[in-house]
Amino acid sequence: MPFEIITTLNARRDIQQAIDWENNRSANLGERFVEYLHLKLTSLSVTPFIGSVRYENVRCTTTDVFQYLIHYTVDVELQQIIITRVLHTRQKPIW
Repeated sequence: MPFEIITTLNARRDIQQAIDWENNRSANLGERFVEYLHLKLTSLSVTPFIGSVRYENVRCTTTDVFQYLIHYTVDVELQQIIITRVLHTRQKPIW
């Protein structure tokens, strides 16, 4: 059974900023970003440990086409994946 995907407020803000940024680069590019992000999150829900542990218990994996790093934790008991941030690979995270 796939894990449930939960996005934090910070992750939702990151995603909206990414959509806006990509749409400013080219019309409808934000929509393509969302499609690829959705595909990656669907894959992640089935294989939650594909990302490598980067710090503490936070795992990271990249989107397949766009250069974004998905930061997440896995709660095995609740069968949830908590998406904490979605940042461009060249963006420095502010924690």
